[in-house]
Amino acid sequence: MKRFERFQIDALEVAYGERDHLCRERKAELANQTGLDVEQVTSWFNRRRKRDREKERRRVSEQRCLELEDALRESREREAKLEQEVEESRRRENGLRAEIRILRDEIGW
Repeated sequence: MKRFERFQIDALEVAYGERDHLCRERKAELANQTGLDVEQVTSWFNRRRKRDREKERRRVSEQRCLELEDALRESREREAKLEQEVEESRRRENGLRAEIRILRDEIGW
């Protein structure tokens, strides 16, 4: 398959910028203008739309990945804070248990 000439690609890109789907008449005009077959114009537009969809999927995936990384970081931060709170609660509990033992000893319980 022969590569398109720069002027052909430029004309196709301009047309694609106007509309990403062409009617039959516009395809024929573009084919005539570029010296390509209607099938080549159609195929180029199909490939270009596919490239755009893939690019958009990648962008969405990358965005979702960043969101998930942020959520994971926040979750780890919350987990660390909760672990600190649990440790503080254990220290308080142990202190209260010791105080209870002392009070029991004082009252002879």
